Amino acid sequence: MLGGVSTLSLDSKGRLAIPARHRETLCADFGDRLVVTLESLNCLLVYPHKTWLPVAEKIAALPANNPAALRYQRLLLGHAETLEMDSAGRVLLPAKLRQMTGLDKKVVLVGMGRRFELWDEDRWDAETMATLALPPGELTGQLGEFSL
Repeated sequence: MLGGVSTLSLDSKGRLAIPARHRETLCADFGDRLVVTLESLNCLLVYPHKTWLPVAEKIAALPANNPAALRYQRLLLGHAETLEMDSAGRVLLPAKLRQMTGLDKKVVLVGMGRRFELWDEDRWDAETMATLALPPGELTGQLGEFSL
């Protein structure tokens, strides 16, 4: 399980250094290839390559005659790029994806179980504060029967 929040800096070439604690897990369990893609203008999704494959298959299996499914396929599959970690554990993020999500210097890598989200630090802080400002129970109330 990939978890935790790491504040990082992109270098001048747009490379992201994967934190050592994640790099060790990724390399041991999944290898050195990651897939980065776009799901919204808020953040990028970053999957270990092996974890991405069944996700990509599910997305590709959506009905092609459904306009919403086609848009979703174009967004996630069309923007998906396979990245290889270099010997220093860095990946070069595609310039277009960085531009679309506003990733410049300070970024936040958020472990989400089987994948990461990569956010601009200011946007992440705003999203976190907005969630914390919700009235007690509003967020969990929208999750139905879910409980911890």
